[in-house]
Amino acid sequence: MRILGVSGSLRAASTNTRLLLAATEFVPRGVSIHVTTHIARLPLFNPDTVPEDSDTVEPWIREVRASDGIVVSTPEYARGYPGALKNALDWLVGTDAYVNKPFMLLNASARSIVAQRTLTTVLETMSGVHIEAASTTVPLLGSNASVSEIVANPTFAAQLRESLLTFVVAVEERATPPPAPHAAGNRLANRTPKPSGSAMVKSRRP
Repeated sequence: MRILGVSGSLRAASTNTRLLLAATEFVPRGVSIHVTTHIARLPLFNPDTVPEDSDTVEPWIREVRASDGIVVSTPEYARGYPGALKNALDWLVGTDAYVNKPFMLLNASARSIVAQRTLTTVLETMSGVHIEAASTTVPLLGSNASVSEIVANPTFAAQLRESLLTFVVAVEERATPPPAPHAAGNRLANRTPKPSGSAMVKSRRP
């Protein structure tokens, strides 16, 4: 399983990016998570631009399409999420890269409520599937904790491990086709029902 991590911040020392990088240490066995670096290189969204003709847009779309799920961690700026992230999402509109894609949100601040709600609305509008039970807030506001320090914190580690496990299980369940109906069940369902008892009563001679 391939999970794509997306940070809404372009800051080199971004808390949200550090949180995402820390999360990569807690994915279950057999699962890989990669934090994208395409967001900062994307041009401003222009519907007249053909993504396949852009050396920066097409790799971003391919990266999203190839992933089984998305983990987004973003700050809140002026009661919204950053424009760079919105720009990246706009490039996905009109493609099949994000259709029915499961996503979860990592939040580095308990104050970032509006951005989380707005982002959820946008991602669901784009046909994304929010695995709400996996989304979580790790309180790092005002903290300069490094990636290794976040990983070493037992509370944060347990929280990230549980959230990612919940997400992976949900993604796997969505990817698993439902079991085929039992053959015998099909035969029974296709049989013509017997007439009711009253319909089977033979007429009597007078």
